[in-house]
Amino acid sequence: KMSLIPCFTLGSIVRCKTCFNEVISGEVLAFDLGVKMLMLRCPASKGGGDEQTKSKVIIVNLSMCIDIEIVKEVLLPSNDVPATPKHLDLQMAKRLRHATDLRSAYCRSYHLNASPFGQALYRLLVKQFGNQLVVWQEQGDNVAIEVMHEVTIKPPYAVENVEGKTKKSLMYVRSVVESFHNKHQ
Repeated sequence: KMSLIPCFTLGSIVRCKTCFNEVISGEVLAFDLGVKMLMLRCPASKGGGDEQTKSKVIIVNLSMCIDIEIVKEVLLPSNDVPATPKHLDLQMAKRLRHATDLRSAYCRSYHLNASPFGQALYRLLVKQFGNQLVVWQEQGDNVAIEVMHEVTIKPPYAVENVEGKTKKSLMYVRSVVESFHNKHQ
């Protein structure tokens, strides 16, 4: 039995024996330790002739393997790996930050005592005003949405449930809520 799954380098040749006694061997195309999956390029058939030049791709669940053997390991020297251009690094960092912000905003939009409609309105308000200016406000068994520390939207999150301290911000948030209601009716 395997207690430690080795890490595989791209291009290495491996042979896996599954718990069903099936032997699969091929070139490593991808490996994900987190989900214990290995993608291999294997010959399409065992016949002769031109058929051997074709290949198929197989994904192997390493949790279902009883034996894994590295037949030929390919070592990738660090100096052969081209450096990523700086503008691509910046693009990737920007995409990651954007995706992380969206996911965290979606997670913050969930509240046990808020209706799905209220949560959707919360997400819209976060897009409109930013993460720091929109928060949930506990009110007993209910939860209201507070915007810019000035405007409160109480359940059921309709235009008539919008209350505020200043007229300008109150009118603007009411227009956003009204537009949201019109789109979701």
